[in-house]
Amino acid sequence: MGLFDWLKPAPPLDPETARWVEKTVDTAEPLIRQTANYVRALAPAVRHALTHCSHIAEQIPGPVDITRAAFAANPTVHAIFGSADDIGTMLARSQCVRDHMTEMSLASGQCCAILGMRHREKSGFGVGMSGDVVRTDVPQRTLYFTDHTLAEPSHDLEGARRQLVDTLYDGLLKGFAAHVADERAERDGLSREHAIINAQLRAKQAPEGHTRRLEALSERLHASRDALQPERLREALIDTLSHPEPHLSLAPVSVTVDRFGIIAGPDSGQGGDTLHFMELAARDKRRWVVMLAMINQDEAREALERLESARRYIVI
Repeated sequence: MGLFDWLKPAPPLDPETARWVEKTVDTAEPLIRQTANYVRALAPAVRHALTHCSHIAEQIPGPVDITRAAFAANPTVHAIFGSADDIGTMLARSQCVRDHMTEMSLASGQCCAILGMRHREKSGFGVGMSGDVVRTDVPQRTLYFTDHTLAEPSHDLEGARRQLVDTLYDGLLKGFAAHVADERAERDGLSREHAIINAQLRAKQAPEGHTRRLEALSERLHASRDALQPERLREALIDTLSHPEPHLSLAPVSVTVDRFGIIAGPDSGQGGDTLHFMELAARDKRRWVVMLAMINQDEAREALERLESARRYIVI
């Protein structure tokens, strides 16, 4: 590369990357627009984070048919729901289903959506065999799931995975925005405390030792204000997007259970089905079991109608 090649302006970013950068700044922290060349500075980190989200979306299992028939035939669906009726209850209570079912009149009669739930285990005692003796005080752990949530419906699997990438990336940005909001709240609290102690010292009403407290507050307040400068926020966002793993990760979970949800111990010799799940750890630090679910529109419509009928009956 010659000397004059270094003097040439950098080629413009492709429109798609520029669009993602603007979306990123809008969601994460609009003040970053006050910094010079923020689009080009953020572009590599944005691409890296999007690649990370795409990789996670590709690993999420599915689509899994979530129907009454699947409850009887599929061990995973049988473990996720306590009964076949619980599938209808989830569909009827889902805001996603209520909002989108009417617009999804597909020839296939199905739609794909993200299904998330919490993985729980409960300890207790149950019936078991000890040699030829039946015991009723055998320690057992039971697998069950709560907080079933459907989101981001799509006409097909490809569209669902695209929406999943958008959802994961948006969650990453909202996590950063929440962190910035916490930093601002801390700065405001420090500023109020600093003003109170400073006023007490001026009025000579402060207890002994408050001078040292005021000095410590001044240092923390200076550091907090510095961290919230647009340039610092830009660098923090670049760091988050360049290293998204602590903020967004996927971990495999395998567990062997019988048809009653009893977890088999490693040396129990107990039969059952080995289930494989993926747990997503996102910005709330809690783990969600996630999969792509195929929803039958007729079953969803029937579930909604049953719920509406029950409500009318209660009102009457």
